[in-house]
Amino acid sequence: RKIMSKKINIDIWRFIVSFLIVAIHISPFDKINPEFDFFFTRILGRIAVPLFLMITGYYILDRALKDKQVLVDYTKKILKIYLLCILLYLPINIYMGSFKNIDIITILKDVFINGTLYHLWYFPALIVGVWITYYLVKKLGRKKALIATILLYIIGVFGDSYYGITIMNQITKNIYEFIFNIFDYTRNGLFYVPIFICLGHIVKTDTRKNTKLNLLYALLFFILISAEGSILHYYNLQRHDSMYLFLLPLMYFLFCYLMDHSKTSNKKIRNIATYIYIFHPLFIVGIRFVSGIIGMDKIFVENNLILYLLVCITTTIFAFLIEKIKEVVKNERK
Repeated sequence: RKIMSKKINIDIWRFIVSFLIVAIHISPFDKINPEFDFFFTRILGRIAVPLFLMITGYYILDRALKDKQVLVDYTKKILKIYLLCILLYLPINIYMGSFKNIDIITILKDVFINGTLYHLWYFPALIVGVWITYYLVKKLGRKKALIATILLYIIGVFGDSYYGITIMNQITKNIYEFIFNIFDYTRNGLFYVPIFICLGHIVKTDTRKNTKLNLLYALLFFILISAEGSILHYYNLQRHDSMYLFLLPLMYFLFCYLMDHSKTSNKKIRNIATYIYIFHPLFIVGIRFVSGIIGMDKIFVENNLILYLLVCITTTIFAFLIEKIKEVVKNERK
């Protein structure tokens, strides 16, 4: 009982890191200390989405491998969420002029690959990535699937690295140019998502964990990813700063540690974390818009830290309200 009391629900961690995702889109410390802001958003913040993906791999993939219908139902659920998000952010797309001089190819890429707003890439990437991982594990087994997803990730890392492209021969460079005619970034369902889904599944099925060393290894690889990110940033070697080589071992050991110190999942907290991810851009735009009307831009918009805190607070309140309304409606139906 004492051991269990020290454990924290895994969805509490999902809730906590959702605020790192908000930080990535606001850069709260940029005007105070740009170097610290880079560390907070572009290094520490990069553990957030992989954690979401690994939780999916942990809870969904194992069940899906036993019953494919689980994955079909999960895909339908994510598609519904994504469709609602597209409709929700359509007015903002129009307001931002996203549809000016746009062609059908760009629309298809935005809907099926990039997402129609900067954070919505996650949903098509999740669907593609989870199915790729499912078939890799199903056909190749866990070990070969792990190798395949690591190779895809490494291709993605070098694809998003100017340094990686310059050291490639002409044939490889042509392949990367072809890739970037399809994808704006390699942070997508083909190169980025599968490895984290696969790692989550491996943590679920691996019984040979050394719990005492997981946190130590995680700290070690966090130091290494901090060095990697800092060097790449200093020399401007990345197209997009979301894919690091040391992110893989960091997330594996961190996730092992978190799952060893977590109890069962909590659907309510999980939903709230998802709402924060979905709705925070709406509150960024809303707060900026209202601040402009009342003439308080300098306080609420130009000060990134205040904007960040306001968005976190208002989005969280909104997320809890949604859950409360759902609970009331459910009780009324009963």
